[in-house]
Order: sequence, then structure tokens, then C-alpha cells
Amino acid sequence: MNSKMSLSRHLNSLPLLRPWGLPRSLGHVSVLIMKEHLSYLQAFQNANPAITIEHVMLPDFDKPETVSLSKDGKDFSLVTTNLDQISNHPETEKVFVFPPEWILAMLCQKFASLGINIIWLDGYWPAPFGKRPPQPDFYQKNARLLHTAYGFMETDQDRTTFAARIKAILTGNAGWLPIAPFPEYHHPRIGPETGDIMIDGGISDMVGAQVQFAKAVGPTGMVHGFEPIGWMAEKARTQLAPFAQYHLHCAGLGETSGEVRFASLRDSSHICANSSDDQNTEICRLTTIDEIAQNLAKVDCIKLDVEGSELAALKGGIETIKKFRPKLVICLYHKPEDLFEIPIYLKSLVPEYKMHLAHSSCGFTDTILYAKA
Repeated sequence: MNSKMSLSRHLNSLPLLRPWGLPRSLGHVSVLIMKEHLSYLQAFQNANPAITIEHVMLPDFDKPETVSLSKDGKDFSLVTTNLDQISNHPETEKVFVFPPEWILAMLCQKFASLGINIIWLDGYWPAPFGKRPPQPDFYQKNARLLHTAYGFMETDQDRTTFAARIKAILTGNAGWLPIAPFPEYHHPRIGPETGDIMIDGGISDMVGAQVQFAKAVGPTGMVHGFEPIGWMAEKARTQLAPFAQYHLHCAGLGETSGEVRFASLRDSSHICANSSDDQNTEICRLTTIDEIAQNLAKVDCIKLDVEGSELAALKGGIETIKKFRPKLVICLYHKPEDLFEIPIYLKSLVPEYKMHLAHSSCGFTDTILYAKA
């Protein structure tokens, strides 16, 4: 099949998976709601009189509770259940009222494994997440390169995620993006394994993923992690102390080595303009993947989440990537152009790379390229 036509069809046929607001045609529904919001369920019913609530499901279910409601002057009651029942009701649409972003992403991972992809969202106005300014000319400006990168995607699901990322950028709505049934960085077939030597670019002081990487390579493997901001590196080092196989370096990864000014945010850092006026900036050391690899027997896996400097870091690892053809876990969401520039660049280095794309959040973050030769 012609990849250009296939991408065009994808863009024309994608469903909006997490729409905000309910259509008038919505009839019988299963409502998902946090326990703390149960008292608002009657207001939701009043605002949507055409809807018939068939089930009430609690993500934070503890024990069954009886909810008393009124519709069309008639009183009725429903007993709350947990989310394990959700796949037993294919006849109803699923509506999440007052959805918290953090738990919605986790639930969507679970629902994806059950084949449930579309969830209606309601209760907050304006929508509190999943929105940003649209870029309606993104496809037209980059169509040729987008079609090329789309053709590198390995499976229908990867191509769907790729097309949905384009649609999200065009519309400013992340609700088009299908959420993978696994967390970010943790593709079931591509990632660090026992005995691997891994380069982990971008840590911050939140080391949940780093702990998982250390456990994955085990005591016979090794992870070299890189965080340029001093206080974040020290905090991460303390938390990772129980894992002797994890070696943390207070440095960033780039195309060349040297010193550069970084801005630090709450849980991330990025290269910024060379200005000393901002109190949240500091001069940090920059190194390259190729320099690090000179002292390693091999490189089996590279993960990069470096706040928009992923392509530069990959260019600093040309020889390493060509020589070892490591498994790759690369964030593509910091810059719109990364969606096509990074896959095309990697294919130019190692044509044998098989590429997969997955998304792991309800917003624009966590779209990740996984590649294996």
C-alpha cells in the first residue's frame, strides 16, 4: 500500500478518543467518577437530561455505595462498582466526570488492553488538560518528510499513533492520541535487559524509571545516567545508591562536549540562551554519547528524554549508534519536528532499525520512539 495514501487515510479517519463535552445523541452511559465527586452526580444528570446512567464505577473503589438520583421526576438508585466491570458493558458509552489527568492516563493504559479506546470527558470547563494552541499548517509544511517517517513505522498501531500525533499537533487536542497499554519508556519488547550496558539521558530528581532500568539490567549490567543540574543529580544519586549498577554523571548529553547554560524547572532541565539574568539557570557540563562509549565495551540501549535536545544528543553518538546498533528509547514530543526528523536521521545511520511509536499520557507529553535493529 502506498504510504502517502495510507497516512492521508489515517488522518481523515482517526476517531477522537477522549472528547471533552457530551453530544446530544449520547444515550445510555456508564459513568466513571472519583468517590470525592459522587455528590456532583445529580448535577451531571440534571445538566444532561437525555442521558440514562446505567452504572457508576469508581476508580478509587473501596466498597459498594448506594447513589440516589432523580430523572424526569422519578427517583432511582445505583450501587457503585469497581472498574473491573467496565468491559462487561459494551452496550454503554463510557463517561468520566471530573477526570483527574494522572489517573485517566493510568486507566487508559488498562482500558487499551481491554479494547476500550473512546472515553467521553466532562465536568471541567475549560478543559484542564490535553489542549494547546493548534498548528494547522504543520502537515502542509512538512508533508513529504512526514510521509517518509510514517513509512518507517513497523505496525498498524505504530502508524496510527504517528498519524494521531500529527492530528493532535494540527488541532491542539491530545485526545486523538491512543494511549499504549504500558508506561512510558517500557515497551514490552524494546528496552534494557539483563546484562545490558545502557546510556540513560535525562534523569531529573524523579527516579522511578531509573530504578526500573537498574533492575532490568541487573547486577551483571550497567546504566550510565546523565543529569546536568547539580542539585537534581545529587538528589537522584542518593535515591539510586542501593543500585551499584547505576552510575550517575552530573552532565548533559549533546552534539559536542563543553559547557552550556541550562534552565532548571520543577522536574526537568533544558539548554537555554546564554543569559545570566535568570536565577533558575546555571552553567553545566555537556558531553557526548561517543565520548562516553569510548570507555565502554558495548552499548546495548540508549534512552533519551533531554527536553528537546534529543536530535543533538543522537548526533553526538553517531559512531556509537553505527557500531553497536543499540536499542533506542527516544522521546519525540518536545518539538513537533522531532516526529519526522529523528526517525529519518536514525534510519540514515542504521537502515535496519525497526521503529515503533507509543504514547503514554492524556496530554502532549510521552510520545516515544522505540527502535531495534
